[in-house]
Amino acid sequence: MNRIEFTLPDVGLREIEGMVWFEDGFIVLDVKNKLLGLIDEERDLIKIEPGALSDIYVARRLFKDRLVLVPKKCDLLQAVPGKHANELRLKVWVKKRKQLNRLIVDITAWRHAQQLEAASRTNALEPQPQSSDAPEDAP
Repeated sequence: MNRIEFTLPDVGLREIEGMVWFEDGFIVLDVKNKLLGLIDEERDLIKIEPGALSDIYVARRLFKDRLVLVPKKCDLLQAVPGKHANELRLKVWVKKRKQLNRLIVDITAWRHAQQLEAASRTNALEPQPQSSDAPEDAP
């Protein structure tokens, strides 16, 4: 399990930070929402199914990269504290870039495995043409 620290833009006097990782087929966000960074801490554990995302990528920056999660429906954005337009942009320090790349690889591999499994299930349900080794003109 590869846990990566992230921050989100502050909302007023509230600081939002947390950890992100991939576990049991879910992208997990452990979000801490603190008033003035010290008091009144709220903590949320949010699990996102990779199939609920239309895209996931890393936007490279000089000091902090952004892990960008683009949901298919905007309901997902309402579960995460802060203001988000159409996507969730988690800020991650550049020194965590290798871990971030590994996270993307794990999620992408899981998504591809799920697609292959779904395709193999639909192929198994389709009727298979019957082939006969015997000639048709046999008495």
